[in-house]
Amino acid sequence: MAGRLLFVLLMYCFHMYQAQAPPPPTLTVNPPVITETDSVTLHCQTPPSVSVSQCYFYTLSERIVRGFSCLKTLTGTELLEMSQQRSPAEVQVKCFYTVTFEGSTSPHSDPSSINVRNLLPPTLTVNPPVITETDSVTLHCQTPPSVSVSHCYFYTLSGGTRVFPCLKTLTGTELLEMSQQRSPAEVQVKCFYTVTFEGSTSPHSDPSSITIRTPLLPPTLTVNPPVIRETDSVSLHCQTPPSVSVSQCYFYTLSGGTRVFPCLKTLTGTELLEMSQQRSPAEVQVKCFYTVTFEGSTSPHSDPSSINVRNLLPPTLTVNPPVITETDSVTLHCQTPPSVSVSQCYFRTVRGKPAKVFPCRQTLTGTELLQMAERSSPAEVNMKCFYLHVYPSSESDVSSVIIRTLLPPTLTVNPPVITETDSVTLHCQTPPSVSVSQCNFYTLSGGTTVFPCLKTLKGTELLEMSQQRSPAEVQMTCFYTLKLGGIHYPSPHSDTSSITVHSLPVSSVSSSVTPLTSGRTVNTPSITESSSSSPLTQVKPTSETLTSVNPGPDKDITGSSVTTPGIKDSSNTAAPQKTASAGIWKFVAVVAGCGVTVGVILLVSAILCNNRITVGSQEVKGRQEHHNENMEIYHMYAAISEEPAASDLKSIMYSTVQSH
Repeated sequence: MAGRLLFVLLMYCFHMYQAQAPPPPTLTVNPPVITETDSVTLHCQTPPSVSVSQCYFYTLSERIVRGFSCLKTLTGTELLEMSQQRSPAEVQVKCFYTVTFEGSTSPHSDPSSINVRNLLPPTLTVNPPVITETDSVTLHCQTPPSVSVSHCYFYTLSGGTRVFPCLKTLTGTELLEMSQQRSPAEVQVKCFYTVTFEGSTSPHSDPSSITIRTPLLPPTLTVNPPVIRETDSVSLHCQTPPSVSVSQCYFYTLSGGTRVFPCLKTLTGTELLEMSQQRSPAEVQVKCFYTVTFEGSTSPHSDPSSINVRNLLPPTLTVNPPVITETDSVTLHCQTPPSVSVSQCYFRTVRGKPAKVFPCRQTLTGTELLQMAERSSPAEVNMKCFYLHVYPSSESDVSSVIIRTLLPPTLTVNPPVITETDSVTLHCQTPPSVSVSQCNFYTLSGGTTVFPCLKTLKGTELLEMSQQRSPAEVQMTCFYTLKLGGIHYPSPHSDTSSITVHSLPVSSVSSSVTPLTSGRTVNTPSITESSSSSPLTQVKPTSETLTSVNPGPDKDITGSSVTTPGIKDSSNTAAPQKTASAGIWKFVAVVAGCGVTVGVILLVSAILCNNRITVGSQEVKGRQEHHNENMEIYHMYAAISEEPAASDLKSIMYSTVQSH
């Protein structure tokens, strides 16, 4: 009875321990197969809900527990030492852990295996595989990346072992001595290495072969002809022994580098000078050698041969741009051959004038070039150049510079006074000899815009182009470009023209008057503004009809308007204007027969005088209302309070005046 009670108690305690013990960890190893010099990572993965204080690892062959972090990296050598085994070996590892603050130990993980193998063999390379006794070969015993060694062991299958650096160069004679062989011979070589601090030896590499053959005979170099000019050619013939299969010939000069050519090669004198890094006149010393097909062995060098390069190549003359005006500049570049270095060149015109000495790259204006050629524009100046290098070179080919004058265009604007909603036509009239479809219109405040040379814009578009707001006076010029030789050349700008843009509708000066008793029209020029200092500089013939009204004793005759710069609306001025306007009507009648131009000038003068009288009192107020009176144009509507008497009207002779 007591025994049964003890058993029940033990089983109870066992089940209680199993219920309270933490779950076992999981052990992973990576990689599962390594060499002694490689590394393996041991990861004792604990449950996320457990606070682990320490992980423990042990091998099944030697139950010595090692406390590490739960993620531990060991080399194959350390793992073999921990398990007290030798490679090749399979090491069985387990792990467990302790819980923080409790000291309880987890169950052990399942075992994981790591295979530790022997050292990997090296790889032996030889270069070149075919040599003579006097040539050299490089032996390279390439060890695995995980191995760090300073020396390797080389041996031949017929001789002994030598300790060398893992990258070693030997002559054919040394290799024959090491292998105890004689030329011609095929030497078989292997290599291996030992691991530092361990003394373990790697497997041997696969064998590599080096063929050692008798020395090759030197070639014979012939040159034909031995004396050339830079523009001539010379044949270089590297003659190899008949018994040799040649893969390639190599030519080199004693003063320059080596070139790979066919064994029979033709070069110009210039190419030979460039190859030898010399300048003419020069004596170029050349040698050659060859390599054997499928073997890579190199022959001895030939004896030197000489080529004399005597003459100088002509330079090349370039001109940029090829078309200029007298005030433009052109760059003359006398390009000498690459083998020649000079600081000054000689330029002359084809007409036989003496040559001028300039730097080989010289810039001249069109005027200077015309003076040098003793010509006047328009002209085509033909140029040549040469240089001195001990003696003069040949002259270059002819290069031409065309010197011409680009005339400025003429800009017309119609009409010169518009509102924002009106349109203005811009006409950039190019010279008759110029044919272009696009012109460049430039405003002083907004930059350049490209349009067809005849372009119509609204007032709003013009303001946007000039970056201004109405009321505004837009100052504008235009120019064109010509494409010559792939280069665009701009013309001079036109004279400045002005377009006045109003916010309100603008009326122009009525240019004809129809009396009540006659249906005939008097044609007079309308007056517009320009950008000059004079307020009235452009005259354009127009023909307009003044509307007839029923005049009364106290009524004004309206229907015509006068647009003049700087004059405000004076329609509210009553008494003074009536008398003045009547006087103007009489004045018109007097000057009608004096010619259109004189009549218009006198008419405008009368209007301006009348304006000074009638609106003088409003000048101060106008200046306060407008920030820039000089840039604005106001409308003056002529109000005539007193009509000329019928007798006066009948006495006026009306006739149609045609514009000239």
